[in-house]
Amino acid sequence: MRRGKPAAVWILLLGLFCSCGTSPDRREKGIRDIADLKTKQYAIEGQQLYQKYCSNCHQDDGSGLARLIPPLRNSDYMLSDIGRTIRLIKYGIRGEITVNGQAYNQPMPGNPGLTPLEIAQLSTYIYNVWGHDKGIISTKQVNQVIEEVRDSR
Repeated sequence: MRRGKPAAVWILLLGLFCSCGTSPDRREKGIRDIADLKTKQYAIEGQQLYQKYCSNCHQDDGSGLARLIPPLRNSDYMLSDIGRTIRLIKYGIRGEITVNGQAYNQPMPGNPGLTPLEIAQLSTYIYNVWGHDKGIISTKQVNQVIEEVRDSR
């Protein structure tokens, strides 16, 4: 029995598999690419919160769920207003919204139990992965948004 050919095939397949990976120049920026240590720390904590509270609907990669749940990745709705995103995380939303030209009308429950620090960490994560580069979302910024909501009630 000849063993040279199967080994050569495996080596060829391994080479193809490895060469098909995303090159560093083409991959999206993620946590590993965040230079600022505090922003990176917030994003790491935020990733855990995202997995716990958001990924079930919005998916691990932020792509959403077909036409039911909007994407966060490349979302014009999210990118256009950080304060609105903070409000959505804390209080949820009901009613139709349009994301990237697609209408969505699935209610999103809020997370009123999240602290301002947790919301800042979660927001920092979603605004600094999937190619985004918005920097740290501070607890001060989160507190200002929450205070504005309280004042408007």
